[in-house]
Amino acid sequence: MNKLTRITQDEIIKKFPWAAELNLAEEMNNEEGYFYDLPKWQFGNGRMKLIHDMFQVMSNYFESINKTPEVTVYEVKDVFGFLRVELISPHQNIYAIKEQYEKLSEASCSECGDAGTLRMMKNGLLVLCESCHCERLF
Repeated sequence: MNKLTRITQDEIIKKFPWAAELNLAEEMNNEEGYFYDLPKWQFGNGRMKLIHDMFQVMSNYFESINKTPEVTVYEVKDVFGFLRVELISPHQNIYAIKEQYEKLSEASCSECGDAGTLRMMKNGLLVLCESCHCERLF
């Protein structure tokens, strides 16, 4: 199992402030008071590394074209065990990067980042390597 340094949502947002999820809850709560607050990301470290790396590649793209990042992130979530990122950008390359990392999430362990497969766990579907799967079972 590949041991990664723990990466947090706060560290990712500090490094890539443009990637902070647009908090519609603040706007809607002030106006109507019924919208929901975005939950903190509850991903394993393998998934957090993928998110970090995806935002790094996006940041590198904007640097390569000498532009400030033009991306609005609406939500980063897990859907049936896979990473899904809802965003909008006028740059098609950003969508290609997003899709590449969503696809990577389908084959990398959400806990450690090693190669993994989709597994049914008691809390739902997760992509886990054999080692992380065994750790969760026992």
